Amino acid sequence: KSATQKNERTNAQRKKVTRMMTSSSSGLENEVQITATFVTKTITNPKFIVSPSPITVPGKLTRYGLSEVVNHLLSLSAASEEENENETKSIPFDFYIDNCLLRTSLAKMAKKLSKSAEQTLVIEYVPAQMPPEEQKADAKRDWISSVCGSWSKAMVAGCYDGAVYAHDSKGVEIERLMGHEGSVTCVTLAPPREGSGCLVIAGGMDCTARVFRLDENGRRRKSDDEDEKTRSGGGVIRHKVFRGHDMQVNCVATTTTRLDDENSVRLFCTGSDDSTVKLWNLDGGMDSYADEEEGKEEVEGNNNNKRKLDEDKTRNEQSGSAMLTLEGHTERVTGCVFENPRSLWTCSWDRSIRNWDVETGEMRESFVGTDVSARTCLAVRKRTDDLDITGTETMCVIAHGGTDNIVRIWDPREGNASEGTTLLRGHQMFISSLSWSPSNEHHLLSCAFDGEVKLWDTRGNVPVHSVKAHEDKCFAVDFFGPDTFCTGGNDGKLKFYTLPKYKMDDEED
Repeated sequence: KSATQKNERTNAQRKKVTRMMTSSSSGLENEVQITATFVTKTITNPKFIVSPSPITVPGKLTRYGLSEVVNHLLSLSAASEEENENETKSIPFDFYIDNCLLRTSLAKMAKKLSKSAEQTLVIEYVPAQMPPEEQKADAKRDWISSVCGSWSKAMVAGCYDGAVYAHDSKGVEIERLMGHEGSVTCVTLAPPREGSGCLVIAGGMDCTARVFRLDENGRRRKSDDEDEKTRSGGGVIRHKVFRGHDMQVNCVATTTTRLDDENSVRLFCTGSDDSTVKLWNLDGGMDSYADEEEGKEEVEGNNNNKRKLDEDKTRNEQSGSAMLTLEGHTERVTGCVFENPRSLWTCSWDRSIRNWDVETGEMRESFVGTDVSARTCLAVRKRTDDLDITGTETMCVIAHGGTDNIVRIWDPREGNASEGTTLLRGHQMFISSLSWSPSNEHHLLSCAFDGEVKLWDTRGNVPVHSVKAHEDKCFAVDFFGPDTFCTGGNDGKLKFYTLPKYKMDDEED
């Protein structure tokens, strides 16, 4: 009898919500009413799960109105359990229908999804993503060109002053790596072959890539004889040098170990203004001190052209000459990302996105969209609905930016078909950097020359949040852990932001 009374009381309360929401609408007799049921897939606390019984709500409601509905249902549920209704906090929610993020009215979304008036809409609700919060800003001596936060212990930032800076998880600078003979234009991280720590791979305007090693605390690893060989006052530390490009290096990427027939080779790649992409053995490269001595000898021998050519050839071979040079792009290469150890994606100002076979160096595919935008950056996310253990099939989703200020989400399986591309509009200047979230497959960060950083949920086509991160141009953005990201721009500031989550009651930190 008690259970029956409880169910009757709950049903009566749900009808009360329906009457309340209906009466709060415009009052027109022809106001669209929609039958809906609310479900959740991510919330496990029963306190925040409403009954899936259908109710009727006004079609004009947006996510804010629907949040009021769910919060009212939750408060009634708490009251039915003889709890104090006033103790239930109002929770902001986001809503999805057929895996599409709701950013219009309920009626417009139903129409877009071709839902009939007789259908009951199944609406998924989740706690809304809170706005980014700036935690720290660190001023450098020049522009910040690039950032990488793929290692939990430290992130690195490339700077136009020729240095690579390492910062810990609190945003505190812990190391400065010197070696480039010009501005650093790109940077990434890779695990070492043995031991703990991390490898820093940086490309620059001096046409080289350079590899430094950090220990498990994000500090530089010193060789036994480094102190006596360090350049006076320059802070240059021993590292590996890779030469081969004729123009500045714009992008760099690394992959996990590739297993060959005889031994294992760890790869990284670079893309350049010379329109080529080069693949390198990460364990190769010339010692920086030997490279410096070779350079001095080359200057001394400039009067002997034959000797200079011979020295150039020898120096290139010793400097970790490229294992493969990928030729096909006709203009500067602006982005490179490994999908897996056997597959590489690149983009260029020639408007194309290309896929390469890492084993053979052959170009597998080339895609050029119907737009005329140059490609400025790209980021790859592995698909979760497919599995390719051979590494020969494309199993990824690609985000790429262009000079038309649009971020595009593209499924390569669709080829050049327009239905395979989602357009994300919102930036006012061209896109400079993209980063997929490591914890949410639908979240993507973008930044542009308008100084803004935008967080997107790719199930919708409007930004979830936007922040004016830099006064002028924002050059780089990357996640640094699941809920933190860092940015850099031409104001010389390296910034750290958190993406706070709404704390549900009884939820542990």
